Amino acid sequence: MKKILFPIFIILFINISFAGNNENNIFTESKADPQANRVVLTWITKDENNVKTFVIKRSNDDKVFIELDRINPKGPGFRYEYVDDDVFFHGSGALFYKIEAIDRNNASIEDSGSMMVHPNLTGMFQTWGAIKAMFR
Repeated sequence: MKKILFPIFIILFINISFAGNNENNIFTESKADPQANRVVLTWITKDENNVKTFVIKRSNDDKVFIELDRINPKGPGFRYEYVDDDVFFHGSGALFYKIEAIDRNNASIEDSGSMMVHPNLTGMFQTWGAIKAMFR
């Protein structure tokens, strides 16, 4: 009898541990695309149970993120889009973005992971950004 119970226990344990890892799969896709003088973030969700809002965040160093905006959920499978038109004031280096799902208790459920982008700035915007930086 011990020979039969031991393999069954291992199979049950493996199934339970893998099932626990798939509970918070909210994002099925997320990306940040540089376009002329802006960055466009898009994401698609699989499950939005208990999601109160999505918080869009940006960072210059992938460590300290600031909140840019909040977007209300529209339902699983919806293709969301957020446009960051404020990229030329942050230099021509890399920018990092995250999309964070927040629950009804204002706690983070899951985030998209950090997405690095090199903004595609035109010459005019680079010059304007340099002039503004001189007067800061």
